[in-house]
Amino acid sequence: MGVQQHSFDVSSSNGQRLSLAVITVICLSSFLFWPYAENTLYISIKYLVFTACCGFFLWQFYRLRHWRCQFVLNADGGGKLNRCMDFVLTGKPVITPFAVMFDIVLMGKIKRLVLWADMLDDTNYRHLCRLLQLAYQGQCR
Repeated sequence: MGVQQHSFDVSSSNGQRLSLAVITVICLSSFLFWPYAENTLYISIKYLVFTACCGFFLWQFYRLRHWRCQFVLNADGGGKLNRCMDFVLTGKPVITPFAVMFDIVLMGKIKRLVLWADMLDDTNYRHLCRLLQLAYQGQCR
């Protein structure tokens, strides 16, 4: 019997955009807590950093509109990212009803993937969670 595998094609989702919006609000609201000063250099630096942060988050929202990821995952923990780069699962995946987070070793570096449940239909999300659990159980043996 062969190893179970499944192909996934995910693109940006509302949950991903909402998470980025929450992080943006938290980071930008931190500027409210900067101490008050009438020093022109200090005020210039503060607004320069604020503008840079706004630009960064706007760029991230723009990139998120076009984000897409394709991968194949095997029950033994191996897979292919974007049909060409081999990866191996490492560590224990974090599986919740809202999102799944897991680490992969890709070209010798550990990368963390977070996939929100609304990126996939219900059946594919359950397949992904099952394959991640099988791969983790296979690592523990």
